[in-house]
Amino acid sequence: MPIRIRLAQDEQDIEQVFRIRHQVFREEEDLIHADGTQVVLDQFDAFPASKLFVALNERDQIVGSVRATLDNPAGLPADEYFDFREHTPPASRFMSISMYCVARPYRNLMVARGLLLMCTYHALANNVDYISAPLNPVVGKLIHRIGGKPVTNDLLSVPHINVRFLPYLLDMNDLHETFANFAKQNVAHNMIRSYECMIFKKGERIIRKGDPGDCAYLIVTGAAQVLHPNTSAPIAELSQGDVFGDRELLSGDTMRTADVFASSLVRVMVLPKRAFLEHQRTLPRTSVDPLKTALIE
Repeated sequence: MPIRIRLAQDEQDIEQVFRIRHQVFREEEDLIHADGTQVVLDQFDAFPASKLFVALNERDQIVGSVRATLDNPAGLPADEYFDFREHTPPASRFMSISMYCVARPYRNLMVARGLLLMCTYHALANNVDYISAPLNPVVGKLIHRIGGKPVTNDLLSVPHINVRFLPYLLDMNDLHETFANFAKQNVAHNMIRSYECMIFKKGERIIRKGDPGDCAYLIVTGAAQVLHPNTSAPIAELSQGDVFGDRELLSGDTMRTADVFASSLVRVMVLPKRAFLEHQRTLPRTSVDPLKTALIE
């Protein structure tokens, strides 16, 4: 079933995040000593500079989360574990990734990659120079794939956590050029507010004929097929950078006219109708094109 990744939206989401941390860190992995509560949180969760990205399953249950904290006078979670700033130019703007957790049945590349890439988009939207992340080596390999590097190869420890980690640093200049272009076009902030990421396995349905047409999709990675509404034969192949599902938003039709299936593992960004039309109104010639170029890795 598809996985959705988006920002935590309300207090109920936040409470679920605290509980999934407890499930992963205490019950599944025994990384943090029990304290009699059913939640895991710290002072950084209360900071306005912190955002929680969540992964949801088909039942809209939060099964994973990661916290992104922008530079602020009170400091960053990563500062408690390692002095990242001595490895960067003075006055560099940081964002820290912390509290990464995914429930055991959902620990796979697509969930982890989706959470980390949404953090990257958030960093671009806020003109961050470096992302700092104390991560265990398994998760660290994922941030390495998008440009992150360990500052040292020596595993470090934290007194109150039963895990060792590597201090990863991601220089935003090491990202693909299209990510940088995306930030310069000043579209990324609207994307984070308006979009969510969905991940489909091969063979899963993305659009069902007859369903309400209330959003558009952009393929970030992978491919999909459009099926003929009468014969179910493939009539179009969609690939990286293609936008689909937007016809209903522009034409006034209310129902989907064809089925669309993932023909490989596919990651799409989702733009609700209101946000899509707002992009069309404010950026009539470039509202879709920057997304096609900027979200592609």
